[in-house]
Amino acid sequence: MDSVDSLAIEESSLPHGKQNEYLIVFLLAFISYLASVDSMLLMPLGNIVMKTFNVSPIQSTTVVSVYSLLAGISGFTSASFMDQFDRKKLLVFTFMGFIIGTALCGFAYNFNLLILYRGITGIFGGIVGGVGVAIISDIVPYKRRATAMSIMSLSFAVAAITGVPFGLFLAKQFSIQMPFKILALISLFALIAIIVWIPAINTHLKHKHPFRNPFLTIKDIFHDHNQMMALLLSFLLVFSHYVVIQFIVPYMVNNVGFDENLVPIMYAIGGVCTIATSPFIGKISDKKGNYPSFVALVLLSFIPIVASTHIHRTSMPMATIICSFFFILAAGRMIPAYTLMSAATIPQKRGGFMSMRSACMELGTGVASIASGMIVRQGVGGRIENFHYVGYVSVLTGLLAIYVASRVKVVSLV
Repeated sequence: MDSVDSLAIEESSLPHGKQNEYLIVFLLAFISYLASVDSMLLMPLGNIVMKTFNVSPIQSTTVVSVYSLLAGISGFTSASFMDQFDRKKLLVFTFMGFIIGTALCGFAYNFNLLILYRGITGIFGGIVGGVGVAIISDIVPYKRRATAMSIMSLSFAVAAITGVPFGLFLAKQFSIQMPFKILALISLFALIAIIVWIPAINTHLKHKHPFRNPFLTIKDIFHDHNQMMALLLSFLLVFSHYVVIQFIVPYMVNNVGFDENLVPIMYAIGGVCTIATSPFIGKISDKKGNYPSFVALVLLSFIPIVASTHIHRTSMPMATIICSFFFILAAGRMIPAYTLMSAATIPQKRGGFMSMRSACMELGTGVASIASGMIVRQGVGGRIENFHYVGYVSVLTGLLAIYVASRVKVVSLV
């Protein structure tokens, strides 16, 4: 059962019956898509942020890192109550907060306000992702969960194809605030879909653990070696990816000579390629095993990582090809990794663990943004210097991730 159609399961296997599993998966993927657009939007807008608010490269990373760091903190602190509630109700509440924060960003007309509102959005965005993955992990059996995770991972690619290019267009044609206004409006309609289509997800409450101090919950997770390895894996993978992403657009435009007006096309091509390959990667991971697939994809990803951080003047088609392979393999290696992480704990603790996983990923994004901003320098004519060092850091982090993934054990096949 490798196709997307195989995600439809028997009525007895899904809460509230007569609900189609793949419909829920695709809706949650759309929610993840909206969150991906929101979190990704400011990265390719690095040049616009620096020019609009007259800030340096390291200052421009603040609007990205503040979202990620606060999202990480909220994910950590929410771990204690994630498994205390119906997952649908928790998703509705946190997504409402995400919408409010995104809407506020649409009215941030100075740099300090933008930082404040990005932080508010991050507080809720840090929980939304964990709830969504926990729902999928609850309703999709492990033997085909990689296929479901591949659909979730498509949200990043679709965001690159549609959301990011459209956001770039709105920012260039109107203002940097306009993309957030549109995103908040679309998210409002998605909230209605959540309320209407997703059933109560509460089977984990049959064996609910009593509410505990969040720091005790975090302490328990830290004492579980398997969960710690899974969380470290999530941090390393995201760090390895976003340490390059943060300045890849300014580098391509200012150093390689890529036409800034063609940046949306570069994202769109990379996203289309990722969409075309992600389901295939999910099927292969289900058949061949998640860890062997992960190792192969990480090693292959080093090729475009090194190439994209070392190229100088080259043709636009060649730059686009390199970036496309970067998108394909960066997103592809997440698919088997997500599946390994989803099985690192029992269902009764999965919500809290997934919240922690999302927190670690957000922290990875924030730390990567800060690290990248500290490594690179802006030279004459806006040229980005020291970007090749970022590539080395990404590769070393990827090698460490391979070792850490080998230490993650599957403890739950449901």
